[in-house]
Amino acid sequence: MTQEQQPQEEPALREALEQARERIRELEASREDARQTLEELQLHQEELRTQNEELRQTQQALAQASQRYQDLFDFAPVAFFVLDASGETLEVNRTATRMLGLPRSHLLQQPLRRFLDTGSREPFHQLLAAAGHGAPPDDFELVLNTPEQAELHVHASLSPDHDPEGLRFRLAMVDVTARKRAEQHQRLAATVFEESNEGIIVTDARARIQRVNRAFTIVTGYQEDEVVGRTPGLLSSGRHDRSFYEHMWNRLQEEGHWMGEVWNRRKNGEIYPEWLKINAVTDRDGNVRHYLGIFSDIGDHGQTGQDVERFAFYDALTGLPNRTLLHERLKHGLMRSKRDGKMVGVFYLDLDGFKTLNDTKGHQAGDLLLQQAAERLKQVVRPSDTVARLGGDEFTVVLCELEDEETAMQTARRVAGDILGALRRPFHIHGHEIISGGSIGIALFPRDGSTCSELAKHADIAMYQAKEDGGQKYAFFAPEMNHQLERRVSLENQLRHALGRNELSLAFQPVVDARQGRVAGVEALMRWDGFDGSISPLEFIPILENLGLGAEVARWTLEQACNALRDWTFPGAEELWLAVNFSPRQLHGLTAGDLHDTFAKTGVEPSRVVVEATEDHFRDDASSVISTLHDLRSLGVRVALDDFGTGHSSLGRLRHMPIDIIKLDRSFVRGLPEDTCDLAIVNTVMTMARHLDMHFLAEGVETCEQLGLLRDQGCDLIQGYVYIPPLPASDCARWCEEFHRDGPSSPSQCGDPT
Repeated sequence: MTQEQQPQEEPALREALEQARERIRELEASREDARQTLEELQLHQEELRTQNEELRQTQQALAQASQRYQDLFDFAPVAFFVLDASGETLEVNRTATRMLGLPRSHLLQQPLRRFLDTGSREPFHQLLAAAGHGAPPDDFELVLNTPEQAELHVHASLSPDHDPEGLRFRLAMVDVTARKRAEQHQRLAATVFEESNEGIIVTDARARIQRVNRAFTIVTGYQEDEVVGRTPGLLSSGRHDRSFYEHMWNRLQEEGHWMGEVWNRRKNGEIYPEWLKINAVTDRDGNVRHYLGIFSDIGDHGQTGQDVERFAFYDALTGLPNRTLLHERLKHGLMRSKRDGKMVGVFYLDLDGFKTLNDTKGHQAGDLLLQQAAERLKQVVRPSDTVARLGGDEFTVVLCELEDEETAMQTARRVAGDILGALRRPFHIHGHEIISGGSIGIALFPRDGSTCSELAKHADIAMYQAKEDGGQKYAFFAPEMNHQLERRVSLENQLRHALGRNELSLAFQPVVDARQGRVAGVEALMRWDGFDGSISPLEFIPILENLGLGAEVARWTLEQACNALRDWTFPGAEELWLAVNFSPRQLHGLTAGDLHDTFAKTGVEPSRVVVEATEDHFRDDASSVISTLHDLRSLGVRVALDDFGTGHSSLGRLRHMPIDIIKLDRSFVRGLPEDTCDLAIVNTVMTMARHLDMHFLAEGVETCEQLGLLRDQGCDLIQGYVYIPPLPASDCARWCEEFHRDGPSSPSQCGDPT
């Protein structure tokens, strides 16, 4: 390298060296950045590891909480259901599966109503609807049917839950069947306490009176409120000295019971003997909590031990022989009749309207009716015959030493007629005139049975036959009644589930305005297609009522009929009225509130509804029925008096009845036009209705001759097969539409137009 070249290369070397140094510095800076980045990544990795651990712990805790919730849900002592808007089961807990006795798979996707008793289905559906509209109900009770238990009573609560997937319901149930049974047993014990033929007195441990029963009042004359808080010493007659009572209480304390004869004093001052049994009632620790005294008045039956035993054979309320003494007398009567070749008549009877009287006037009024009826029965029969009270409003009469079958039949008819006549006379109770009556079944020995039990059973069957035939009559037992009883039992079993199985339906029969030639209204008539085919309402409605389903079916009938009327949209349909017939017991179970709720639910105006009542409605407690009908009319409902002329209403009472339409019974139409007596009755009732400002309706019109005659006489309304038989709702609507469209005319078979 020359000297000239060296100076030229030094700056370049220095620049390259500086660049190398700068590059080294950059590399060192990059390495530092990398180191920092690595440290940051390591820090983030540690943070992620920590977060993952926290997340894992959180998920584990959440899973544990979820499991605890599921365990709480499953093992809670309350049955839980999650339902959709239609009531279908979406989820249940283990308690619910145990309660219903079915696996979870058999409950999911099933409507809950499938497991509800018939009487609970409609109320539960209404509760679901109300809760879905923002009105969750108060706690309520339902009855379930399970494979293991026919009636499972539950206390339930319902709350809506607006889930993102739609409306849901949360339903909680608690089994209260045991409580219900305990309440039933308590009511039974209370009934036994009140209805006992023997006086009963309950005191506390200090012998202060807490409760007495009705027989106590009958024997002593003291009402319960007069003796509560006092000691039994108020009954003391003064005939027993101090040592007598000391011995009694010493025996009670030592042995826990005492029994013997005691002389006591009634409220009116009369001294009488009684046979008294006292027992000490202790708690679990053996401490006396109560004393229970049971006594019988033996004053009317002597004062010996045999008389005490005899008193147990008499009814405390009426003084008549009870079931035990009846059995003994009947047994001896049969023995004598077998020996002497004679016959015995056994009557079973009960009083009409007794339950209604008890419900409306109270048990005291019912007791007075029983006492007065007992006196009348004793006046009808011979001293040698027996009149006994079986319990409630049921009595038995035994006629002994009847010579032969013809004499037995004649005597039984005469006595039964006398009994019915005696019971038809008004009873005067607490200032009210009560109309009652009775139904009697008769069995004859040896024709209808050779033992006490056979005769009692057959007389009972005959009595129910008399009631089914309309009551207020007697019936002799016949072998075919056994088949009728078997049929009745079969129908009862079927009817318990008929409503839930949709076996009940309604038919509608038009009512034609004879003057204007148009359909004025329709009557809703119940139909039942059971296992044995179509069954007459006259047969199955009384059975429904005896099953306690009358009021429920009445509400169902009204609602279904109103729905049908509302759905009819043909021209003129809005002018039609709807008639619904309720039996006396159904009407007694309905309230103005029931009708108001139905009208609000269906949208039918009350003025378009006619409630039909028969004359039998007014037989037992006319004032109560008239009050109910006034309540219904206050809603705007009209009232028709059905089957007029066959029942128990008087013309004087008719003036005060809230009646808008009189329906003459078909029996007076059947004889037209030939029967002049029937024609006179038709004209008389029609004129009376017109003067009382009521409409007149002739039902059961079947022939053109009847139709023409009734038109000529000025009949307002006509109903019957001459126009059309009862039809299903859709067919009836079609017929009415055609009738309105084609204009006023006679039935096609009658020819001439109106």
